[in-house]
Amino acid sequence: MDKRVTRTLVSLSIITGMLAFTRFLWVYDIFASIVVGLVLDSAYRNRNKDSGEEVKYLLVLTTSSILTLFSYVTPFISLVNIPLATIPFLINMRAPSYVRSPKLATGMMLSSFVSFLALSWSFGYSLGSPPSPAFGIYPIYLFPLDIVSVVAGITGSSSFSVVFGAGLVSLVLLKMRETKKLGNRVRMGLMLLAYFVYSTYIPNYSPIASQVQYIPYMWFNGLGTYAGVETPLLIGILGTFVVTAVISYMFGSRQICSVTCTAPYMLQGNFMDSMKGFNRTSKLGRKTLTSKLSSWYKVAMWATWGSLLVAAVISYLNYLGITNFTILGSDPTMFYAAIYFNFLWYLQFIFMPYLGNYACVNHGICTWGSFNQLFGYLGPFKLKVKDPTTCLTCKTVDCAKACPVGLTDMRSSFIKKGEFKSFKCIGVGECIDECPHDNIFIYDIRKVIREKIVKEARTRE
Repeated sequence: MDKRVTRTLVSLSIITGMLAFTRFLWVYDIFASIVVGLVLDSAYRNRNKDSGEEVKYLLVLTTSSILTLFSYVTPFISLVNIPLATIPFLINMRAPSYVRSPKLATGMMLSSFVSFLALSWSFGYSLGSPPSPAFGIYPIYLFPLDIVSVVAGITGSSSFSVVFGAGLVSLVLLKMRETKKLGNRVRMGLMLLAYFVYSTYIPNYSPIASQVQYIPYMWFNGLGTYAGVETPLLIGILGTFVVTAVISYMFGSRQICSVTCTAPYMLQGNFMDSMKGFNRTSKLGRKTLTSKLSSWYKVAMWATWGSLLVAAVISYLNYLGITNFTILGSDPTMFYAAIYFNFLWYLQFIFMPYLGNYACVNHGICTWGSFNQLFGYLGPFKLKVKDPTTCLTCKTVDCAKACPVGLTDMRSSFIKKGEFKSFKCIGVGECIDECPHDNIFIYDIRKVIREKIVKEARTRE
């Protein structure tokens, strides 16, 4: 998008903050979130140039978003939006390209995230259901805990799903337009649909919203998604684990980590996807490269799974009345889910320039992800090539460069075995899309069945 158009949209969105004098401030919340996404798209399109303009836009949008919160105390505070809207036209700012500056990229991620937080709370409040702190509010000397509680409360709300989703939708759609392979565009379309229908509409706004905890496959974050471990919910909980294990076995963990989880929607828009370059340049990112599972990865994975299983046992004992143990007033499994999915995950999101993209996959602390990765690894899912000699003579190695998880050793496996199978491969498909020789394809249960049918047909002949 042209920078002049972006600048105009930024100013218009800030001016709509004047809706604080009406009952329609939620319109500003949605409009402003969409414009934040368009600013990030502008930064992506100009990623090899100066990022100063986009940084300026994000700062004024964040300021306007925060002012919105105070406008609920007195609408007159929204009058500050009038001079604020002129800043994009009157002040110039220069900054290096964000792809070459992890500090600047982190600042842009943080500014955007703060905007989404403020707009989400405002959106909920204007519709009569403001997000509440996940663990309550504590005395001032425990303010770090209050920050965690407030952030987790907002990010775990339906308001955040709507506002954040609206903010990132342009980035995802524009990334889809850039995608070359039909199969990958279909996957991204399903990912988009899953975010708004499976993770947002059905659990929060649908006629069956109050019953989703009883339905297998609807516990989209695993244990702690909706409630603790209780006997009436076991069909929904265990059914979710069984169904998702079977699907991951057949199609790989891509069914979760690249489609139905909310994470891929948040990570695969064009701006966020460009952060995968930091997988190779950041100190921590480099340590996660290749398909090898490091010792610290295994320790983190077993530690998180161990603690979650202990929490699940305590949760069920609480239900049976044998124990009465909570953490900050929350069920242990719900506390675990809130701390990771609603707080720690977003720290990984903001600090991508230092941790690398898809830190949730690379660091082993997402139990739901590692569960599906395990069954995906046990199944037939893998990447294969049509001709290994093509990989041998390839000079660009675009497949490894494109992988957002940082699986840089896939080429050597293609050359030696004609295939690549990794616990960390989640089937994003960027390698397939970027291969200049159209040499890579996904092998899963569909190929297995097809090969079996062909073999049986030949046998009958």
